Amino acid sequence: MRAFLCSAVVGVTVAWSPLAAAGESPPAPYPECSRQPTDVEVSAAKGAFQAGQASFNEADYDRAITYWEDAYRRDCTAHALLLNLARAYELNNQEQHAVNSLETYLARNPSSPQRDQIARRIEVLKDKLAKQEASATPTPTPGGPSGSPGNGSEGAKPGSPPAEDTGGGKRSIVPLFVAGGGGAIAIVGGILYLNAASDVSAAEDACGGRKCPPGNPAIQEGNDARSRQTVAAIVTVGGLAVAGGGLAWYFLQKPEGEKQARQTIVAPSVAPGFAGLNLSGSF
Repeated sequence: MRAFLCSAVVGVTVAWSPLAAAGESPPAPYPECSRQPTDVEVSAAKGAFQAGQASFNEADYDRAITYWEDAYRRDCTAHALLLNLARAYELNNQEQHAVNSLETYLARNPSSPQRDQIARRIEVLKDKLAKQEASATPTPTPGGPSGSPGNGSEGAKPGSPPAEDTGGGKRSIVPLFVAGGGGAIAIVGGILYLNAASDVSAAEDACGGRKCPPGNPAIQEGNDARSRQTVAAIVTVGGLAVAGGGLAWYFLQKPEGEKQARQTIVAPSVAPGFAGLNLSGSF
């Protein structure tokens, strides 16, 4: 599972003010990954990962971070651990540490197929940090930072809670592809239905009505046409159902980056010799 290439850590310059505003200490860059771990280190990293996974499932994110940081320190070639760490940091309200983990992952695994998605995630986290900094910055007013005496106005307090980030984000376009595919299926089904209906009418005309004398080949042709008509009707209805489901999925989904009061998350769980999915919820 450790089929990843190591590269030098890209230095990240971290501004102090957003971290101070969020009450978060600046993260230190991850040490350079310049050697392959020993078998003993890989075994220890796997144990630390599993312990961190148990803590993550219990929503004990501080302890999960401790275990996963230790696992990555022992095996720095298991870069996917950085994605687990980023998720734990984000749930623990340590957005800058999450950014550091994600940027390090992209630097050490530049060919990742998730690169665009991770880059978008970094943008959302940085935007959230910028809004937290802006909400914690005092607004100067005439007469002093607390406002002029007797006018009832007060400047913003540095320690006030940051405004909640409700960024609209973007909806995934996957449901639109599903809806489009369903619509195409419905159109094909409709065309087949009309063709079959035409064949049924032709067979009835050949018989001079719905009753044919025994042995007339129009009987078999009419039966075959009715069977095709039934199948086409089923295909048409199924296509319409898929199209409607895709549209409903698109409009009901939460935009990416939108903060939810309660959400269920499926996150990858990867470690030396282990890979799987983690299902977690937040309130």
